[in-house]
Amino acid sequence: MRAIVRSSEKFEVRILRPSEWEIFRDAPDINMKRICTSLLVTGMRYAELQRFRENPDWLDGRFVHLPRGSMMKVKAKQKERAIRLSDIGKTLISDLFQVPHPLPELPALDMKLRRLSKRILDGAPVNNKTFRRTWESWLVFYYPDKSLQIALSQGHTTVTQYEHYINIPFEEYERREMRKWVEGWA
Repeated sequence: MRAIVRSSEKFEVRILRPSEWEIFRDAPDINMKRICTSLLVTGMRYAELQRFRENPDWLDGRFVHLPRGSMMKVKAKQKERAIRLSDIGKTLISDLFQVPHPLPELPALDMKLRRLSKRILDGAPVNNKTFRRTWESWLVFYYPDKSLQIALSQGHTTVTQYEHYINIPFEEYERREMRKWVEGWA
């Protein structure tokens, strides 16, 4: 069973299961792999990732500090935030800086993601929001006692988190598959 979260009437956002993520991550385009991995391990919005790519000094050990004004969402609840990285996230985030400059514009990225997901995954298409939603869903499932810290790291309120990320139907075997991605986050 695949998890889909409705974010609006216009489109659905797919939440990837760990096995689907591994298939997606094995896709041949190395730059897409680096971008998607960075989106997943940070839970950033794509615009935030683009700004971070321009400001590598925002990375401080296990945290990416998004300063005031760096978040592009007009209705952002937090004006700045610190994004906590997992052990593997801390290691893999440096791959983002190996992607040729500049990163693709959002419509081009989403078009590439849709084409790629049609080739390797059946069902609802993948878009830039998939990775952010997948990440928060995994964290909430894996660390249910850390929901406030997860919401703050993602720039969400707990209300938003409860509306979209709590109660995604993952199985216990998927918790074991998530482990290598989320371990060390808390």
